Amino acid sequence: MGTSRPNFFLIYLSAFVGVIAFSMVFPLLPIYAKQFAASSTTIGMLVGSFALAQLLSSPFWGILSDRFGRKPIILIGLLGLSLSFLVFALTANLATLFISRFVQGLFSGAVMPSSRAYIADVTSKKDRIKSMGRIGGAIALGVIFGPAIGGFLAQGSLVLPFFVASAVATLNLALMFFFLPESLKEKRDYKIGIRLAWLSFPQILKGLKGALMPMFVLAFIWSFAISNNQLNVPLLGIEKFHLETAAIGIGFGLMGVISLVTQFFLLTPITNTLGRHKTIVGGLLLMAIAFAAMPFLPAITPLFYLAMATAGLGSAVVRPIITAMISLETKEPQGITMGTSNAFESLGRLLGPLLGGLLLGLFGFQTPFLFSGFIIVAVLILILKKTNFLSIGRTT
Repeated sequence: MGTSRPNFFLIYLSAFVGVIAFSMVFPLLPIYAKQFAASSTTIGMLVGSFALAQLLSSPFWGILSDRFGRKPIILIGLLGLSLSFLVFALTANLATLFISRFVQGLFSGAVMPSSRAYIADVTSKKDRIKSMGRIGGAIALGVIFGPAIGGFLAQGSLVLPFFVASAVATLNLALMFFFLPESLKEKRDYKIGIRLAWLSFPQILKGLKGALMPMFVLAFIWSFAISNNQLNVPLLGIEKFHLETAAIGIGFGLMGVISLVTQFFLLTPITNTLGRHKTIVGGLLLMAIAFAAMPFLPAITPLFYLAMATAGLGSAVVRPIITAMISLETKEPQGITMGTSNAFESLGRLLGPLLGGLLLGLFGFQTPFLFSGFIIVAVLILILKKTNFLSIGRTT
C-alpha cells in the first residue's frame, strides 16, 4: 500500500501551497485595513470569504475526487490557486480583493481534501496517523513560510508575496502533472449534477448525526480558535507589543516550527503514551490557555512568542489525529469524508474571523482571545459529558 517518497513529497507540497494561500495574508491585514480604509469587521469578512468558499466547495471536490481520481482534482485546484494569486496581487480595490480571496478558497478546497484522501488511499491503517502527521507537517511549513514570506517580502512590495506564491503553485502543478501517479484504484460512479455544488450543509448535518460527530465538532472548534486568533494576533502584536509585520511573521513562523517538529518527530511518541483521545483533549486545552493568556501578558516580545509556540504545540497534536481518526473510522469513501471534514474546518475558518472581528470592534482586543479559550473548554466539557468520545475507536 506504500508509494515512493517523491510521490509523498508532491502531495505534501500541494498541502503546503494550499495553506500558503490561507496564511500569507495575515501579517498584511493591518496594511490592507489602512490601504482600503477597511474596519476590523470588514477585514474579518475578507478572511472569512476564503473559508466560505471552502465550506461551499469541499464536499463537492471530495465527490469529484471519488469519481474522477485525486490527481485531476488536485491539478485543477493548483491551477486555480496560481491564477487567483495573480489576481490578488493585481487588485486595485476592496471588491476585487474579496472576489480573488473567495476564488483562492474555492480552489484550496479542491487541493486539501483530495491530498488527504490521496494519503488515505496509499497508507495502511497502522501508518495513517504518522502519514497524516506528516501532511500536517507540510501544512505547518505553510504556516511558517506563509506569514514569513508575507511579512518580509511585503516590506519591499505589498504584492510581491503573491507573485511568489503563484510561481510556487505553478511549479507544483507541473511536477504533479508529470510525476504523480493516480492513487484511487476503484472510482465511484457518481452522477454529477448541479445539486452536488450545495452538498456542504447536508453533509455537515449528516456528520452531526453520525458516530463521528465528536471528531467533526472538535475539528470545527480547532479551526475556529486558530482562525479567530490568526486575525487578531497581528493586531495584538502591533497594538500591545509594538511589533512590525516582519516580527509578527516571525511569531507565526515560530508557531509553525513547533508544529513541524511535533508532527514529524513527536506525534507518535505522544499518542503512544497518552492515547489518541487524551492527546486531542490535552492539545485543545493548551490552545485555550495560550490564547486566553496572550492579551494579558506583559508587553515583552519573548512572552508573546512563547504564547504562540504553546498554541502551536497544542494545535500540532490536535489536527492530524482528528483527521486520521475520521479517515480510519469512516464508512464512506475517503474523498467525500475528507471533503466533509474540510467543510467543518472551513465553517470554523468562516465564523472565527467574522466573530473575532466583531468582538474586536465592539469590546477591544482582549475579547476574541478570551472567547477562544472559553469556547474550547465549553465544547470539550459538553462532548466529554454527552458523548462516548473517549471510547471511539480502538485506542483511547
